[in-house]
Amino acid sequence: MENNKVKSSSIYDMLEVKVNDSHPHAYKPHLHSELSIGIIDKGKTRLTINDMDYELCEGEAVIIMPYVVHNCQPLDINNWAFTMIYLDDSFRDELTASIGNDLKIGITKLGTKEFKLIKNLANTLKSENDDFIKEIEIIDCINEIIESIEVKVYSDMDSIIEQIRCYIKDNFLASLSLDELSKSFDMNKFKLIRRFKKIYDSTPSAYQLQLKVDYAKQLMKHEKDLVAISLKAGFYDQAHFSKEFKKATGITPRQYALSEGISMMR
Repeated sequence: MENNKVKSSSIYDMLEVKVNDSHPHAYKPHLHSELSIGIIDKGKTRLTINDMDYELCEGEAVIIMPYVVHNCQPLDINNWAFTMIYLDDSFRDELTASIGNDLKIGITKLGTKEFKLIKNLANTLKSENDDFIKEIEIIDCINEIIESIEVKVYSDMDSIIEQIRCYIKDNFLASLSLDELSKSFDMNKFKLIRRFKKIYDSTPSAYQLQLKVDYAKQLMKHEKDLVAISLKAGFYDQAHFSKEFKKATGITPRQYALSEGISMMR
């Protein structure tokens, strides 16, 4: 593709816009702590979640809820462009609290109207308007998108497995034990893993790794020392961090930082 460099703009450290993210890690199963809203500017892609494929074409958009493991594969990398808007912190929490439970886990495929709304929002965020105008535009746009959703795709909820997922999310930096999870939630280990993977398309350990990697990515925005990042993100050392980061994303931490325009210490 002609432009495979990530471009981003941040507001209040809780919203980010990226254009044409063609990193290898973007095409492996991964998750985001942010709520993600994306539009397909050119070409087609196959979005996979819970072993189900959804084909998204130019002019369509998608919402991916926080902590949902997904995989995006463009059908033609040379004819492929998109824009992603990531909502973090208060925006994410307030929005997820305002919508129905059936959107807590899963994705939603949007249409032409929502595509135009998000495209306009992306342009607003890149404009010279002041923060007050931008914040109003963000919230107004998202409200319209949520209200216009007609097709909802979501996983069948399993309350116990969801409790386990939340426990892992809240304690992902801790040393977790399958025996302790099995005992705490009164569930056979084999059944726990089978049901967890069926609902979230990921094992509990792979899910924890995704959370650690996502946290490490956030740390990279402010911390320049990979050794310090490794320890803060719950890895034994830098070598372990690099190995697990590449396992999860397909690239090393330094390659990721370089692609994001982040300067790390040697």
